[in-house]
Amino acid sequence: MKKLLRPGLILVALLSLNACTEEDPIEPNVDPREKFIGTWNVQEKIGGQVTGAYQSTITNDAGNTARISIGNIYNLGAATSVKALIAGNSIDISAQVVTGITIEGTGLYAGDGFTLNFTANDGTGAENVEAIYTK
Repeated sequence: MKKLLRPGLILVALLSLNACTEEDPIEPNVDPREKFIGTWNVQEKIGGQVTGAYQSTITNDAGNTARISIGNIYNLGAATSVKALIAGNSIDISAQVVTGITIEGTGLYAGDGFTLNFTANDGTGAENVEAIYTK
């Protein structure tokens, strides 16, 4: 006497065959840095008060595919920049000295811009800065 296949097993077998015949579309590799690249309008706040508005240009770091270069951070001048690591929508700026000021912080991309929260310390004390980047 032959054993009958269970209906559930037949369904699983059919679904497996169907899954093999259709190819999933291949998503192109998207560089997570791409959304940060360009010229941005920056509004800085210290203690909730707007303290400055200026432009910043962000470029890819040619030496590291996970890093960007943020120009004119803290309005220190177009020729100055800090390096930041990008992981998805997150930004990480390790402590770096730019024109005698130590900059360190983190940020998050959301919507069509991003916010950096960093400290700027010139040796007389750190300022906590919120910088909002919009295009």
